[in-house]
Amino acid sequence: MKTLVLLVAGILAVWFSGMAGTAVGGYRDLKQDIEAYSPPALLHVSAAPQSPDTVTADAFDGETQSINAMRDRWAEALRCRIQPAHAGELAVVARDDANTLSILKHQFSLEATRQLILLRNPSIKAAATRVKAALEGFGQVEQLDAILRQYSAFTEGVMAGVGPMRGGADTIQMKFPFPGVTALKGQIAEKNVEDRVHQLDRVRRDVVAQGSKAYWNLLYTHQALAITRDTLDRLSHLESVATTRYGAGKASYQDVVKIRIGREKLIEQLTTLEKQRVNLETELLTLMDMEPGPSLGWPQSTVPDTRIPSLEDLYPLALANRQELSRMRTLIARMQRMIEMAETMIQPALSRNTALFTDEAAVQVGSGGMKPSFATNLSPTRGKGLPQNAWFGSRDAYLRETRRKLVALKADLAEAEARTRLMVRTGWFDLDKARRERSLFNNRLLELARTSLDVSTRGYESGKVSFADVIASYTGWLDVNLAGQRRNSDVGIARLELECRVGTPLLKKPADARSGVARGSQ
Repeated sequence: MKTLVLLVAGILAVWFSGMAGTAVGGYRDLKQDIEAYSPPALLHVSAAPQSPDTVTADAFDGETQSINAMRDRWAEALRCRIQPAHAGELAVVARDDANTLSILKHQFSLEATRQLILLRNPSIKAAATRVKAALEGFGQVEQLDAILRQYSAFTEGVMAGVGPMRGGADTIQMKFPFPGVTALKGQIAEKNVEDRVHQLDRVRRDVVAQGSKAYWNLLYTHQALAITRDTLDRLSHLESVATTRYGAGKASYQDVVKIRIGREKLIEQLTTLEKQRVNLETELLTLMDMEPGPSLGWPQSTVPDTRIPSLEDLYPLALANRQELSRMRTLIARMQRMIEMAETMIQPALSRNTALFTDEAAVQVGSGGMKPSFATNLSPTRGKGLPQNAWFGSRDAYLRETRRKLVALKADLAEAEARTRLMVRTGWFDLDKARRERSLFNNRLLELARTSLDVSTRGYESGKVSFADVIASYTGWLDVNLAGQRRNSDVGIARLELECRVGTPLLKKPADARSGVARGSQ
């Protein structure tokens, strides 16, 4: 009996060992087949051959160099705006208040005024500082993506030695697909800098225009003071003549009283002009970041440029150079790149590969399995039939909102371009009107008023002209003289207004030989 039991045990042992060898051998073969599996040739897409001279060692480094080149280019553009090359010694003088005031104490020019405002104005310095702050965005893009790139390289090579070895397909490369997103981030940073540069140019334009207008008004004020003093001297002479005639019984006392009334009015007008001069000088000092109080010298007499460019040339010039339009185009381009970057990070980009999963072993069973072949548990937030990632595409609503804002911004740009054409047309009309009125007063009416004044004064002294005609001639000469000088400054101010609306200095064209007006101004 004992022998029979041993025999049966031996037979069973041999049978079980054979079955185990067969199972182990079959599992080993299955494992080798899985590891050696490759997709059919139909699924393989061969990459296009690249010539050795077009292959770069690292595309990310190339994008980084492009970002650095953009930063250097904008930094150089900012440096040229902060300190223009034609400033010369004036840039050194403008650093000190005393030296700047020494220039303004004597006769100063319009160009010197503009340069001092550009070099000293606090608003311009603030706008330039904002451009410098926007330049730091390039470094942020480069540093952040470098950190993410290092993290991506680190996680790609990690192979855990213990615990469940799970290799997820949603890797850092899919969320931050270098170098494409890096290039988009660099372009967005560039558009931020470009936006700040357009704002800097607009501030420079408006502040310099304000200072130039103050210069033209100050020039008129000085000329008006000189004309009023000259008229006051003439009235004093006329008062002495009227007093003499009144003593001789050839004039009434009313003539003397009327002359004295006119003199008192002119004296009060002189006081008003003096205070207006102080206001304009204070405005210039404020634009140059200096304390009010010091009296400035005499503005250099400047003849404004009366040539008018062709209106047909101004429209495309304004659409291309007006700072407000350029800024809106920059905002549109930045929003377009932001939408493109969001779409790239939310939705997979087009690829020639069959899948966007990482290159990992397809071992899912046995002791070497990296991840289960099917879900072993169910999250309470995901039911049967729901997407695996419940929050995928949740940001699409924000994308739709941004796309609609982009459409609205393009419509605003079209409306702004239409308004720019109207502003250019009205500005051109104001300049043409100021030029024609200046020519009327200075070339024709002023000489007639001076002749009438001289004739009436001599006629009154000889008793051939009534006192009413004399007073009318004095009043007419004063009004015409002041109006002529006012139109002279109005031409300069109107040209400034038109340049602000165009966004750049006006086109210079040769003057017509007959009328001194550029072709196309009629």
